[in-house]
Amino acid sequence: MRGIALEGGGAKGSFQIGAMKALRDLGIDYEVIAGTSIGAINGAMIAEGKLDFLESLWLTLEMKDMIEGDTEMLKKIMALDIKVESNRLKHFFSEMFRQGGLDVTPFKEKLYTYVDEDALRKSNVDFGLVTVSLSAMKPIELFVSEIPEGKLHDYIIASANLPAFKDEKLDNKKMLDGAFFDNLPVNMLLKRGCDEVIAIRLMGVGRIRKIPKEHQDKVITIMPSEDLGKLLEIDKERAKHNIKLGYFDTMRAMKKLHGYRYYISDMEEEAYFLNRFISITEETLSEISKFLNMDKPGHRMMFEQMIPLIGDLLKAERTDTYGQMILRYYEFLAEQAGIDRFEIMGYQTFVKRVNAHYLSQVESYKGIQEEIVKRLLSALPNKSITLLPSKLKNELLTHIYHIILRGFVDSGIYS
Repeated sequence: MRGIALEGGGAKGSFQIGAMKALRDLGIDYEVIAGTSIGAINGAMIAEGKLDFLESLWLTLEMKDMIEGDTEMLKKIMALDIKVESNRLKHFFSEMFRQGGLDVTPFKEKLYTYVDEDALRKSNVDFGLVTVSLSAMKPIELFVSEIPEGKLHDYIIASANLPAFKDEKLDNKKMLDGAFFDNLPVNMLLKRGCDEVIAIRLMGVGRIRKIPKEHQDKVITIMPSEDLGKLLEIDKERAKHNIKLGYFDTMRAMKKLHGYRYYISDMEEEAYFLNRFISITEETLSEISKFLNMDKPGHRMMFEQMIPLIGDLLKAERTDTYGQMILRYYEFLAEQAGIDRFEIMGYQTFVKRVNAHYLSQVESYKGIQEEIVKRLLSALPNKSITLLPSKLKNELLTHIYHIILRGFVDSGIYS
């Protein structure tokens, strides 16, 4: 039996929509889904079969759909806007404290409208959630069959009850967001009998309980490849981006794609990359050596000085192979070039796309940037290159690539 665990994380939850769409496109079925906080909200509607409808909600959601009150002020506070009017700010917090937290009445009203308790109870996909009883000081992990009739919406709301929200009571007990006990209910699914769990992370704030060692090989974790934004960053464009990110990051995990930012379907053998390094001409290596003030000759300089420097600038792992190092380099170059990352492509297609962009700049790049970078480098001892500001590191990496690219073109071995 396969289960899906959905982490809590507020507005980051749009990532889960893209992830679930990818699982659907891959034909990956599941029998049970459990979530905490936004994971419980998403999970309930997904179990009910409303994934497409849920996506449309995320793409139209605004702060006013979730919170009652001065939502424009809340946006400014979250954005750390220092130009906020002091009287308006004072009134905002005064009202918030008076009512015991942010008023999430609009959210509750929508939850009752969009989650059909009868349909969820009849669904072929079981549903579970996590919350905490603050009154009883104990966690509550329940599947839908264990939730009393007519109380399902209340328990979902309780699962997402952040401390900043107005106090929620369920059967006269104060309830708290389930993230305080387990923000990613993998263990709940394992206890339910799942022999495989796909855990969709949001990197939200909360406790994640350790998975017993004997069950760790049953868990496939899908991680976001970039920050998903703030907890209460309810924004249509952010949601659109996170949905797309969730889709492709899930494809990476399930299809075992290569890449760190991009999505590469195949890679050459390691010998291919080693041969590419060896094929760099002595003339090109001499130019790089002079440019970087390196003291070792030819290919010794490349393997002992240049490649380690590039690895440091890219923040590569010490265990990276040459192929992984080159892929990191091309991903960096692709991002600098503004090449869309949301596409699955083969390694050679990816490289040709990057090279084509920079080949068009070979002649124009020879001028002023080269002189600027040279002056910057001459002002620093070689060992301090990695301490340069990010913008200058990027220029340095781009310039090294241009030297190598020109060398390949001039020698007639470019492909």
